[in-house]
Amino acid sequence: MILPSPLPPLRTARLVLRRPIPTDIADRLALGRDPEIYRNLGADTRNLKSITDEQAKAWVDNIASHPAAWVIEHQGRAIGEILIDNFVEADQRAGLIIGVLDPTCLGKGLGTEAIKAVAEFCFDVLGLHKLSMRVLSFNTRAIRAYERVGFVREGLERESAFIGGVWYDDVIVGLLKRDFDALRGHQPGKSETAPPQLRS
Repeated sequence: MILPSPLPPLRTARLVLRRPIPTDIADRLALGRDPEIYRNLGADTRNLKSITDEQAKAWVDNIASHPAAWVIEHQGRAIGEILIDNFVEADQRAGLIIGVLDPTCLGKGLGTEAIKAVAEFCFDVLGLHKLSMRVLSFNTRAIRAYERVGFVREGLERESAFIGGVWYDDVIVGLLKRDFDALRGHQPGKSETAPPQLRS
């Protein structure tokens, strides 16, 4: 599997997924650190501090240095990030990570829209067979968003996150290409089926 270089932007009805630009630093700074969002991402929010200029710049730099990460842009400003990680080429699978950091954008289906766009890229362009995600068990909003794209619950990793002095479980969800194709009404031909690969 070879990632396109440069990584192409992905467009949906309401979003542009793209590589970072300089104005993203100010956008990230304005987003701050919403306690509910950060708790759902696994942070201990008891002593949550405001984001600094340096941290906002580091957020943008980290996305820019990642080979498969996009800024999520909505209505002309950055609202979060989404990335593909943990590629296992022999198994044609990868992990997916998303963070919508603007509390005013939650509950509007924007996360679902971004995940669907990246799933299409993974299956149609990269030729992957499976995507996986992990999410804290109490983050029901995120779980619903993943399930709308076609992810199914595959397992539970018990007490894998220690947040604010309390242990929480992680839910493991996965999406197969054939299930995603069925949801979008796509019938792949035999030529789209990747040949088996030997593990190195």
